[in-house]
Amino acid sequence: MIRKGIDYIKSIKENHPVVFYEGEIVKDITEHPAFKIPISTVAKYYDLHWEEQYKEYLRVYNPDVGEETSISFLRPRNKRDLAKLRDGLTKIYDFYRGFFGRSPDYLNVWTTVFYAHAEDYFGKHFGSKMMENAIEIYKEATRKDLFYTHAIVAPMYDRSRPPSQWEDPYIQIGIVEERPEGVIVRGAAMISTAGPYAEMLWYLPNIRRDSDPRYAIYFSIPTTTKGVKFLARRGFQPREGGEFEYPISSRFEESDAILVLDNVLVPWDRIIFYKKPDLIEDLMWHTVNLRGWFNWHFVIQHYSRLKFLAGLAISIAEAAGISGFINVQEKIGEILIYVALNEAALYASVEKAEELPNITRPDPYISIAASHFNMKAVPRANEILRLISAGSSIPIPAGIKDFENPEERKLLDKYMAMKGLNALERVKLFNLLWDVIGSESGMRYEQYDRFSRGDPTIRWAQTYTEVFRDRKHEFVKLVREILDQMPNPKA
Repeated sequence: MIRKGIDYIKSIKENHPVVFYEGEIVKDITEHPAFKIPISTVAKYYDLHWEEQYKEYLRVYNPDVGEETSISFLRPRNKRDLAKLRDGLTKIYDFYRGFFGRSPDYLNVWTTVFYAHAEDYFGKHFGSKMMENAIEIYKEATRKDLFYTHAIVAPMYDRSRPPSQWEDPYIQIGIVEERPEGVIVRGAAMISTAGPYAEMLWYLPNIRRDSDPRYAIYFSIPTTTKGVKFLARRGFQPREGGEFEYPISSRFEESDAILVLDNVLVPWDRIIFYKKPDLIEDLMWHTVNLRGWFNWHFVIQHYSRLKFLAGLAISIAEAAGISGFINVQEKIGEILIYVALNEAALYASVEKAEELPNITRPDPYISIAASHFNMKAVPRANEILRLISAGSSIPIPAGIKDFENPEERKLLDKYMAMKGLNALERVKLFNLLWDVIGSESGMRYEQYDRFSRGDPTIRWAQTYTEVFRDRKHEFVKLVREILDQMPNPKA
């Protein structure tokens, strides 16, 4: 079943999670000003599947469930399927202009990957029951077309010690008690983007930081489960009618929250990973290679973003008459290089995909390296936009009403025009620019782009220590062969 936006809005209006905002529990999440925009955008995601220009990319007959589903639930069986998934996701993020990264498709792909490895990973290591759980959770998600969020990172209480050594070991979510009907868990996690308006939750902690078995639990539950609570950050939504001043925030603002699980009962049939922390490496790097998958998804998102940022840089430079300056050309060229490298990575990751018996997955070396590269490339593109626009990004009229005052409009038409744009179009362009590089929403996205996969320093180092660990000998061999061919001094 492929839902429409109205179906999602009805679902989340009638049955949304417990969300705290400014000291109160939100009564109607769909009408709250901090959440109306992302809820509308999620609804638009579902509606895209019904629009003629998107249908062929976003809807697909899914042989695993015997009916049509979203492309994001397709298990790629070959490179052709993987290319179809890539193209469908690219269409979604081109629509978002590379923003709104916690769209429903993101976790749909995770759920599909878990399903693909139900037998060779979850069944092999955790038994037939958890294998069945991975299968049934996937079938439920496809049948109901549910919107999942997730949470991974423990609260930043004391990074000098692992969570099991904190004064309260249940600041990080951990297993408190086993019961016949399930497991009681308690603790918190961040950052649960989209949590306040999601219907389902994947909890998958980073247990590399602490191998205590109490933290080794991955599960899926409704966000309305008793004891599930979200503490939402301050919303960055523009003022009422602020689409003119904030064209990105008014479309793609997404909420973040701290997830709190207050003695939550997780039924046994919702758990897929349990008390075997040593198996995390096989999940993240080897059999399942989840890290390869979600980094590939990030590359798609940021490819769409970089195309948009390149268009914004070109539009500003041409309107201001500075596109002929060599220093400006160099900077725009830099963004275009990032675009080309991301496009190459996406096509190469499919061309060099690993065709496994149960799934075909994108080349992880390319996907992870490109994603790690973008942790610095996307913020750098924002910096270039700041450099190109310089001080002209600041003195922009307060709002659309400035153009509705005849006396002021005459002044604006004369003094706010640019070589290539009239005053109104110039203000629209620079409002768009500011919403990307200067607004609260824009700065939130930049911070997220830098750190959503972890510390860039650690991730770049991991490219050497972990991602390419098994291939380092290939590169060293190229040097060794030359060294061996060089003459040695005579004895």
